[in-house]
Amino acid sequence: MDARLRARRQAQPWFAAVVLALACWGAPAADAALGGSAAGALADGQAVAPQHSLRASPNPQVTDTTVVTPAGVTVHEFSGADGVVFAIAWSGPQMPDLQQLLGSYFPAYDSWLQAHPPQSYRSPLRVRDPRVVAHAWGHMRAYAGSAYAPALVPAGVDLASLGVQP
Repeated sequence: MDARLRARRQAQPWFAAVVLALACWGAPAADAALGGSAAGALADGQAVAPQHSLRASPNPQVTDTTVVTPAGVTVHEFSGADGVVFAIAWSGPQMPDLQQLLGSYFPAYDSWLQAHPPQSYRSPLRVRDPRVVAHAWGHMRAYAGSAYAPALVPAGVDLASLGVQP
């Protein structure tokens, strides 16, 4: 019995990686990526509402482009006055394609997860790399998360007020 328990514990990081890969495998792709132009956001799915601006006290405009993918995942892509996406938040019945959403920041996200595997496949994911901070949580048919690039966040923007977990 002890050998079976030991084998099960050793398989958990592998199992978590497989579950994450399967969750992302059937997910629809997103065109606007973290650090990319917000112009690609509308190609990600059907726009929920026209772009709207949010104001956080002494900072330039922050634009929230919200789309719903064909799979029903709602994605908020936040960009600054320069049009660069600095933060993303999502929720829906499945995980979005994080490689597509994180764009050039995905390798930092992936290498951080390889160095710090989750405790179990049910654990929320928390990535705190200097280049990207991401949080993902949920269960079957109810996933949510957010990510941002600390170097791209405009001065004075309160991430929590945008629904992005700091």
